Amino acid sequence: MTTEVISVSEDDALKNVFKLMDKHGILGVPVVDGSGGVIGMVTESDLIKHFTTLNAPIGISILGSIVYLNNLQDFNEHLKDHSAERVGDMMTKEVVTVMQNFTLLECINIMAEKSLNRLPVVDEVGKLVGIVTRSDIVHQLAKLKTP
Repeated sequence: MTTEVISVSEDDALKNVFKLMDKHGILGVPVVDGSGGVIGMVTESDLIKHFTTLNAPIGISILGSIVYLNNLQDFNEHLKDHSAERVGDMMTKEVVTVMQNFTLLECINIMAEKSLNRLPVVDEVGKLVGIVTRSDIVHQLAKLKTP
């Protein structure tokens, strides 16, 4: 587990998150509230969505009404991602966390089951105290496997 965790608030500007992640060579940061509780996560995948091509919905006019041929909800979600300026507009809100007493094996199983690259670690009141990344796991497994 990494205990010196870089985190952001939901009011931080996305442009600052890009710079922060680049400066520290990390691909995801927990989003915390004023008391240090985890309320979201911003990852490289979230930030990449910000720059993907936005395709306008296709529609046809029938009897004076427009009938859309594709899903407007998908377009609205992509538009939200493109227009986001704050972390809170872009972050993933459903975050899987682990308690600091979880074992390495429990973390590995959760990450594999949920296809996660990182797990914020929280204390008994939900305050961020660390993060477990795939790199952390590789380092720990290397220590176990070396004579």
